[in-house]
Amino acid sequence: MFASLRKAAYILFDRTFSRVVARALLLTIVLYAILFVAVVYGVHRLPTLGAPWVNAIVDALAPALMLLLPFFLGAPVAAFFASLFLERVAREVEARYYPTDPEPSGAPFGASLFAGLQLAALVVLVDLALLPADVAAPGVAELATLLANGWLLGRQYFELVALRHLSRTAARALRRRHAGGIFLAGVIISILTVVPVADLLAPLFGAAFMVHMYKRYRREEHPA
Repeated sequence: MFASLRKAAYILFDRTFSRVVARALLLTIVLYAILFVAVVYGVHRLPTLGAPWVNAIVDALAPALMLLLPFFLGAPVAAFFASLFLERVAREVEARYYPTDPEPSGAPFGASLFAGLQLAALVVLVDLALLPADVAAPGVAELATLLANGWLLGRQYFELVALRHLSRTAARALRRRHAGGIFLAGVIISILTVVPVADLLAPLFGAAFMVHMYKRYRREEHPA
């Protein structure tokens, strides 16, 4: 895993990948901006929540909510990024590190988009479900959120990469055989999504990371 981690991190500083890194960063910032505006708009358009004072409290807490938004938006952005940009990142990584491997057919864009939207929605639901626990058990809930998002992101990123080469059945079977390593890789991506600045690079890093993980597992199971 550490070799795959190092290779994935290297893409961020390799001049060969400067164009794809710039595009990925731009897309990530745009996704953050869209979600940020949507949340702000939603807060200001809330109906009266039982009594006017409830809305007054919500408005008063809005600045704090804005500061916490990156923590909650990181994983959904990473999830949606996979559907829009993973194919391009994977092609660049494979061309650089695995030029002699058979060229993949690629995953259908429609299927990737649906999977990304589905994953983003699921991540948001999981994060919202764990929000009450933040009050009851500070720290524990954050850890649970990181682990849950790690499982979701690792699973989906790996399957989207694998679907470029394998059938859905074969991709899921490969993921199940290496569930532990994929989960740990997903947790690393999940942690990066809540670190300022690193959260902008987490989706790009995650896509590259899972390409290397996939290649590693395939070589272990089918040595040349």
